[in-house]
This record gives sequence, C-alpha cells and structure tokens, in this order.
Amino acid sequence: YFLTFLEPVNNITVVQGQTAILHCKVAGNPSPNVRWLKNDAPVVQEPRRIIVRKTDYGSRLRIQDLDTTDTGYYQCVASNGMKTITATGVLFVRLG
Repeated sequence: YFLTFLEPVNNITVVQGQTAILHCKVAGNPSPNVRWLKNDAPVVQEPRRIIVRKTDYGSRLRIQDLDTTDTGYYQCVASNGMKTITATGVLFVRLG
C-alpha cells in the first residue's frame, strides 16, 4: 500500500477576473479519493465558476472570474482508506 504526492500543490497569484487552476497530483494503491478544502472548509463548487475535475493524476480545481474573496489556502486531501495525506497551496488574487 502506498499514497504519495507526485508534486506539491502550486502557489499562484492571479489577477482578479482571471482563471486559476490548482493541480493535485497524487499516486496510490488502492487508488486515492481526492477532495479540496479552502481555509479548512470544503470547497463549494459553483456552476461554471468553481469546478473540481477528477484527472488521471488526481484532481484539478479551476476557479474562473476570480474575486479577492477567493484568496486563501487551498488544501488537497487524498485518502485511500489506508492513509490520508494533505498538500496545501496558496491562491492570492490581486486587483488588476
């Protein structure tokens, strides 16, 4: 059994109104289940604005039409029943 991050969650600074994409690249056996938290609370998906996608390597969080309130610590939590690991990235939204 194993569970590991293939690379850390990216720290990014994006201008307000643009799109941010955070990647969570993880490998494990059994296959992990991935979820996202923002400042320790579950990320709430919003149609056409905040989208979480399962990918071949884990998960991708995409936030469009960014607002300064989207700034925060984004945590990727991967769990495969045997083990749980977390990686944190910072998203900073600045005024254009």
